[in-house]
Amino acid sequence: MTSPPPPRTPAGRGLVLFLLLGAGHVQAQAQATTAQMTAAQAAPAALTLEEALARLAQAPSVAAAQLSVRVAQENLTAARTALGLSVSVTGNVTYAGGAGTAEDGSAAATPGSLSGSAGVQASLGLLPWSSGQASLRSAQRSLTLAQANLAAAQSGARLNVVTQYLAAVVAQQDVTLTERTLAQRQRQLAVTRTQREQGNATEQAALIAQANVQLAQASLTEARTSLEGARLGLAAVLGQPLTGVTFASAPVVSAALPDLDALVARARIGTVEVLQAQNALAAAQESLEEQQRDVRLPDLTASVRYGPSGGGGLSASLNVKAGSAGVGYSLPFGGSAAGGDSRVAASLSGSYVLYSPALRAQVSAAQAGVTQAELSLRVAQQNAELNVRTLYSAAQSAALAVGSRQTAVEVARSALDAAQARLSAGTATADDVTAAALDLAQAERDLVQARAAGQTALLRLENAAGGSL
Repeated sequence: MTSPPPPRTPAGRGLVLFLLLGAGHVQAQAQATTAQMTAAQAAPAALTLEEALARLAQAPSVAAAQLSVRVAQENLTAARTALGLSVSVTGNVTYAGGAGTAEDGSAAATPGSLSGSAGVQASLGLLPWSSGQASLRSAQRSLTLAQANLAAAQSGARLNVVTQYLAAVVAQQDVTLTERTLAQRQRQLAVTRTQREQGNATEQAALIAQANVQLAQASLTEARTSLEGARLGLAAVLGQPLTGVTFASAPVVSAALPDLDALVARARIGTVEVLQAQNALAAAQESLEEQQRDVRLPDLTASVRYGPSGGGGLSASLNVKAGSAGVGYSLPFGGSAAGGDSRVAASLSGSYVLYSPALRAQVSAAQAGVTQAELSLRVAQQNAELNVRTLYSAAQSAALAVGSRQTAVEVARSALDAAQARLSAGTATADDVTAAALDLAQAERDLVQARAAGQTALLRLENAAGGSL
């Protein structure tokens, strides 16, 4: 006969219960951790405006402008290097055949001869109008313009980022507002249908409520489309995907307008269009000076040589019109090997144009080019000033709009307080309070939009003046 199992002691039952509770606690912790991780993965990442602006260096337009600056810097370095001493190796070889004539007039074979010279030549752009100096000035102007283009690209990208970001912020508020509006319209539709079934509402009232729901649904779809469009626009500016990102920064509450005269002064010297016109004017003036030198200066070359009378030795030369100097040394060999005592030989050669209608016409054309470039510069400066003044007026209007929207928020908040007071007194319904709350949300949304417009108007004004203040 089988004996029954021994009864469990209280200590044994407590141990089993403790193990079961511990296992349940561990399982609950694991489930909570998994739920937290899932929620963290599902929650969209929040992007601030400062974080978006920090990604500007990766924007395609800014990267292209930075590359142009590096190219201009390399060109300037090359132009500076070209101003230094340029050294080259020279040489020539000549062979004379072995044919000859004897005393009786018959052909006689004579040995051939090989002659030539080898040497080294150094040149330097000495005078201010040498080609190297002109290339250096052109490279400096190109670098200045490239830097201005980079600043304009950065300012333009910054404006695009702020514009798209704030548009997304407003669109987020639109989505929230339209969702609340849709929920209210759906409640109103349900109430109207109940009243219609009870005979307390007409069919027309039910249709109107249905139409209001459909309008709210359309508004919600439009708001979501606007939000996605702003997100895609910002992603295009930054060159990065922003799928599922939310926008956490609010527009600047208020900002004082800068001094108009200071903005105009900066715009007349610092915008890209003005710098381009200044570069064109400088190039036209250099072209005019070059044409005038062709008329005034003779094509004069002075040279001096020290060496054997037969050739070779040390030589130096200066070309006045080209503005360049050179020095060299050559050593003849073979049949042309120099002999005799060393001596100094100097020479001066040149020409001067007394009459040339073609040169005069070129000077006149260069003068016309300078006049046209000066006019273009004045037009660019006037356009820059007009643009600044126009955008300044727009910024003033945007600032006034912010003030009016702030007042509208205060009015809507007062109306909500009044509706809540009437509800407490029994003279208003919950729908009245809900409608007043929606009116306040709409006024707050309009205030955000007005502040966003004011912030972007200030950025446009700063960009028109040549960059951020």
